[in-house]
Amino acid sequence: MSLQKNGKLKLLYRTLPEKVAVPSSWLREQGYSTQLISKYVTQGILQKLGRGLYARSEVEPNWKGVMVGVQQFAGLAVYVGGLSALNLQGFAHYLPLSRKERIALYSQKNPPAWLKNIASTFQFEFYKKPWFGDLGLKDYPSGIRDYEIQISSPERAILELLYLVEKEGVTFTFVAEIFENLTSLRPGLLNKLLQNCESVKVKRLFLYFCDRYNHPWSKYIEKDAVEIGTGKMQIAKNGKLDRTYLITVPRAQNDAG
Repeated sequence: MSLQKNGKLKLLYRTLPEKVAVPSSWLREQGYSTQLISKYVTQGILQKLGRGLYARSEVEPNWKGVMVGVQQFAGLAVYVGGLSALNLQGFAHYLPLSRKERIALYSQKNPPAWLKNIASTFQFEFYKKPWFGDLGLKDYPSGIRDYEIQISSPERAILELLYLVEKEGVTFTFVAEIFENLTSLRPGLLNKLLQNCESVKVKRLFLYFCDRYNHPWSKYIEKDAVEIGTGKMQIAKNGKLDRTYLITVPRAQNDAG
């Protein structure tokens, strides 16, 4: 191997940590040609996780390693939210029903093909709504060197999860159980998120659960400043109408309140 190629290999080991997955575009930006990338795969230096996505061969990356590559290396505005963010922070204990762990990712743009078609033990699910810009995002340790990944705070994550109630397998009862345990949220941040939320469904559900569980932070929510629109909204099929927020909720939920 020439000195130049040996130098490139040393640079690869120095700049690309184990367990981190990066797109081929990043490798090319570092000076690695398509031919050299292919050669590294053949030699077992790199592993291919899907079309256009690579990692060092020593260890297969988990989803956090992919997110480090997405956020820190590729510089994409994609973050972990919803139920996945709540799980990470100990507010939910969801066990996947299938062998593949599902990770909820949020972005305003369509994900690149290399991120959608990963061949691994996990699967990313992509959402664009609700969207709050950078409000309520936080850094979370990835477990890889000093890299952190960006995720939704619990305050933002619960609003993202409320958007999915009664669709994609997210039931009203399941979210109610999670909301019941959210005893330590920050009302200041919640008020800002609610003011920036465009989903009437999310706002009505949040205020409904807020009244139902009456956590200590609930008294600081500026309910009168939240625009919830008019007209009835069906959320739970064959449910009972909650006349305060004009949403249908499961009869067992309504009767127990």
